[in-house]
Amino acid sequence: MKSSEPRCRLRLRMWASLFLGTGGLILATEFGCNERPQHEALVVPVRVKVLAPEEITVSSRFSGSVQPLQSTGLAFKLPGTVQSLHRPSGLDRDVQVGDVLAKGTIIAELDEGDLRRAKASTEARVAQLEARVTTAKDNLEIATRVLERFNQTSGSVSEVARDDAAAKRVAAAGELEAAEHALADAKVQLDQANDNYVNRQLIVPFDNATVAEKQIEPGERKAAHEVAFRLIDISTVHITFGVPDIMIGDPALRTSDDRICLGQKLRITADAFEGRAFEAEVTKIAPQADPLTRTFLTELTLRNPQLPDGQPQLRAGMIVTVHVGSENDRRVILIPMTAVHRGRAADELIVYEAVSENGRDVARARAVLLGGVYNNQVEVLPASEVGPGSAVVVTTAERLTDGLPVRVIPEYPASSAILPEAK
Repeated sequence: MKSSEPRCRLRLRMWASLFLGTGGLILATEFGCNERPQHEALVVPVRVKVLAPEEITVSSRFSGSVQPLQSTGLAFKLPGTVQSLHRPSGLDRDVQVGDVLAKGTIIAELDEGDLRRAKASTEARVAQLEARVTTAKDNLEIATRVLERFNQTSGSVSEVARDDAAAKRVAAAGELEAAEHALADAKVQLDQANDNYVNRQLIVPFDNATVAEKQIEPGERKAAHEVAFRLIDISTVHITFGVPDIMIGDPALRTSDDRICLGQKLRITADAFEGRAFEAEVTKIAPQADPLTRTFLTELTLRNPQLPDGQPQLRAGMIVTVHVGSENDRRVILIPMTAVHRGRAADELIVYEAVSENGRDVARARAVLLGGVYNNQVEVLPASEVGPGSAVVVTTAERLTDGLPVRVIPEYPASSAILPEAK
């Protein structure tokens, strides 16, 4: 017994050293110096991340506002009492906000009584003055013939008679000129009366006109130039947003793809249409920066898609997100950078995968090929020995060796790899 004590103490010291070197994960027990020692297997607790494709966003995103293709306010040119409003076909009601009207639709009309009477009175005056002009022309023609006859007769007509004929001709010419001036003025008044009569109606000036505002009711007295309706065309919409100068320049060294140019197609999303995206074309870039924001106003144009009930999806005033460089967004497999280790070869990188073998979990070294770095994670390329579903060790991997037993503790929570979004 005494001769075996040094060997027992040596074993205890060896296991104690191993216990301290592995963080106290090994428990060594000796049941007697004469008995064969039995040790528990070295099991390392680890956390793993089960690999799955994740969305990475490397595009620039901007907040944009939806604007109508065109907008106008309708108002009467003259004061009057509202006689009637347009009634949409098949509906027993007057026009209201949200109705879509065609070009040329009479949307509102003033009482025509006073206007009709003013127009008739002006027409009568024009007819009267036209008769006066005709009479003045006849008188001038007669006076001219008399004067010519007197001038052709020598000696038989006194100078007094000749002067009187000349005076009558001058008076006839003056009367004709005055009548013509009065007729011209009356015709101007008639044109105005006709214009007023026509302007008693408000007419829609463009197609696909949606009523955005209504400030008029039948029987109401409206002042001249008081806005009654505001119409917008949202069959096609503009989206406006501001971008910094670094995105509209043309550098000699292109370090990114988030550039904006005329004719470019950009992706549009909105919280109101989750999971749905639109594509719009860049149609305008401001030639100068906004003095307050120092950004350049950029305009996109797209045909407004319609819902099944015919209503437009995008509404004026909506806030949308414009994605610049969205073609570079993709789904990749990511792992924490701490999970990557140098392999045996100088250019080899490995990770440890927790796999089940013979009823227990062990760590197996897997070679990986890495791509870009996103925050604190790195992309795993498809040629790697791990892929979707692999349980990669992400903690305590520095203590592992190939084939070492491990105990998997609750799964490492997946993190989102999203780069800075809006600028």
